[in-house]
Amino acid sequence: MIKFNLKRLALPLGCILLTGFLENNLLFAQGKAELNNLSKFKPNAGTWHEAGWAMADINEPNVIKFEKGDGIIVNQPTKKNNGQDLISIEEFGDIDLEMEVMVAPKSNSGVYLMGQYEIQILDSWGKTSARAGDMGGIYERWDDSKPDGQKGYQGYAPRQNVSRAPGIWQNLKVSFQAPRFNESGEKTENAKFLSVHLNGVLIHENLEVFGPTRGSLKPDDIPKGPIRIQGDHGAVAFRNIKVTRYDSPEPLISNLKYKVYKGIFIQEPEFSSLQVESEGEVNNLQEPIQTPTGPNLIRYSGDFSLSESGEYTIHMLVSSGTGLLKINGENLTEMGEEYQGAKVTLEKGIHPIEILVSKTNDWSDPGLDLVMEGQVLRGQVILSKNITRPIDYGNPILVDEKQNPILRSFIDLPDGKRLTHAISVSSTRKVHYSYDLSKGNLVQVWRGNFLDATPMWHNRGNGVSVPQGAVIFLGNPDKILFDTEFQSSIKFKPLGYQIKNEGVEFHYENLGLKFKDLISGREDGKGIDRTLTAEGSTANKRFSIAQGNEIRKINEGLFWIVDQGYYIQIDPKSPSNPNIESSSDGKLLLVSISQPLQYSLLF
Repeated sequence: MIKFNLKRLALPLGCILLTGFLENNLLFAQGKAELNNLSKFKPNAGTWHEAGWAMADINEPNVIKFEKGDGIIVNQPTKKNNGQDLISIEEFGDIDLEMEVMVAPKSNSGVYLMGQYEIQILDSWGKTSARAGDMGGIYERWDDSKPDGQKGYQGYAPRQNVSRAPGIWQNLKVSFQAPRFNESGEKTENAKFLSVHLNGVLIHENLEVFGPTRGSLKPDDIPKGPIRIQGDHGAVAFRNIKVTRYDSPEPLISNLKYKVYKGIFIQEPEFSSLQVESEGEVNNLQEPIQTPTGPNLIRYSGDFSLSESGEYTIHMLVSSGTGLLKINGENLTEMGEEYQGAKVTLEKGIHPIEILVSKTNDWSDPGLDLVMEGQVLRGQVILSKNITRPIDYGNPILVDEKQNPILRSFIDLPDGKRLTHAISVSSTRKVHYSYDLSKGNLVQVWRGNFLDATPMWHNRGNGVSVPQGAVIFLGNPDKILFDTEFQSSIKFKPLGYQIKNEGVEFHYENLGLKFKDLISGREDGKGIDRTLTAEGSTANKRFSIAQGNEIRKINEGLFWIVDQGYYIQIDPKSPSNPNIESSSDGKLLLVSISQPLQYSLLF
């Protein structure tokens, strides 16, 4: 067993919940399943294929090109065969589901949890607002008896449109709780989407579904069902489909008894020598107990039931007092005031548990925070939360692009580095970017809402703003100019920026060349446009506009930066002469800057 103290532990305080979810129906992980080949699904009508590679051209509607292999399942309907749904052989209840999906242009699909509750898969590229029928939406329920225009109901749009361009792999993560039934088969709880993340952004949370959505396998709720992928609406591909099952009962503290002792206790006392003021039974640790006026101590004892063996971490805090936790007669914490924790290995079964909660002053009531986590658990379990000490974490400070379209701030990058000379620029079409003013680099782009400035402006702040949408990190290399000798050894000198043509034009000098770098959001909301003009001896000079582990040429003027998840589009008649070359860090897309360079970054 390992003990530790934590002066500050980020714990969600509210009602009993999983981390981020307002529920106490935690289940244990029982196993994992991967659904990455057709043998995991029931036989279908033949439009589904196994592939080792797939791609889609943004200019070819409803087509995914692929090469036969392993790891990817592709649906490519034909004029003669519209396709059929793919239905898993195994059935599931409570699960975490993760997958990557590629949507062809103008295509449509869906993923049904238990075959009943659909998360929409759609080419929603460029939309500034999303509906229930867009990518990541929870599709509507349906009632044919209602008048036209009223048949669909209880559909849920994602909080924001963070979908990506067709042909780009998108990540979908779902934490789902199946409906509950009593012994008579009557439904006692509705199904819930505990969370849905699309491309790393939370788009649904604690969303209750009151019945099956349109097109479900069965008309009513059921306790278990298959993973079902819609296959009759268009071309789509999936990979890395992973299911984590949660089938066993949640941790439970039962047979909970208490005794109350009067006095100040900063150490565990010898209870046999103390007088018991009152005693009784409670259903849970948050049930109110009548205690004497002044300092006192409550001693809880009960049974702690676990359905899975494993290593667990338990955190505890008694605010305005001290506390101690024992399991199997062993002290897991000291009699302390601060956040305390312990790692302990426990076997499945019933363990005696003892908890001491000591009020050490006259003017406040102690509150107990007791949190448990472990590899076999679905996130953190809060066994008890402090109901006497509400904590104000402050409202988030969100930057509205209409009021503050440009913001200077620090930016933390995925590679762990922090930009101190950065600027973020918004667009009313919900495409935004960040620029490194110390290097002249376009660093990141994202779709969705603009910035969360809470870390920057709340209390003392740290100067950092955070994109609210789905971020694509473009890299921030030290070297972006290539070939021949340069006229100056001055690597970079910023010369300011100005608002121009509904964009921002950055001015700088680099290795003897003067640059004007105009960047603006596209009117169609599909990315950003960039115009780069160099002055000076530009002959034979080339500029890096993309880097990645894999860059593919889709057609003349269109390049796919595969691992980063975006496209570069250049006019095929442009004199920029784009070329893919290898470097020590992977691949580079280099272009000539002998004449003004224009291209679009699509994502």
